[in-house]
Amino acid sequence: MLLDQILQYIPIVIILAVSLWMHEYAHAYIAYKLGDPTAKLAGRLTPNPLKHIDPIWFLMIFFIHFWWAKPVPFNPMYFKNPLKWELMTSLAWPAMNMLLAILWMIIILSYSRIVGIAPTDIFVMNQLDPMNMFRMLFAQINIMLAVFNLIPIFPLDWYRLIKIFRKKASDKMEQYPMYSFATLILILLVLANTGILLIVTEFIFKYLFMLFWQIFY
Repeated sequence: MLLDQILQYIPIVIILAVSLWMHEYAHAYIAYKLGDPTAKLAGRLTPNPLKHIDPIWFLMIFFIHFWWAKPVPFNPMYFKNPLKWELMTSLAWPAMNMLLAILWMIIILSYSRIVGIAPTDIFVMNQLDPMNMFRMLFAQINIMLAVFNLIPIFPLDWYRLIKIFRKKASDKMEQYPMYSFATLILILLVLANTGILLIVTEFIFKYLFMLFWQIFY
């Protein structure tokens, strides 16, 4: 029974590993290109996923069904425009997640077109084609990660928008990280129990899927 439950999480583990690795690497790469060598000096400017995985958070996927990567360190003081470029660096994750989601939607539609599957049968195909289910799950999880990361609370990236418009509020978040982290966990539990995050994710997924659907069909 335990082995079966673990096997069920393998696709999700693979998807999160790739998505979070791409996220953190995007952070490090953009910060480096903007003049900040901090991530490179810390050994994080690398495509090696093992450098970005937090083993404790890896285990959390089996308990709270969520996973977090090691945050990439960066120093805004290296930036010519610290607040603006810090925000750009922070937005690398949701941007990367949305690009990954769109990429997998295009793969799904391209595959369906090649094998001659009708648009109305694409979702039904999930029950018969595990790989197609994996592709769709990959896109949906990346949309979910992008949406979740836009919650304006430390240590999520969108809190840096508050740093621009409400500097004192962001300073308090950074000054008391444990309270911010506890609030984040509470928000995560509320979202998980109410299904709000799933609803928003499904809406965005279906909207984008229908948009690309029109292009391919």
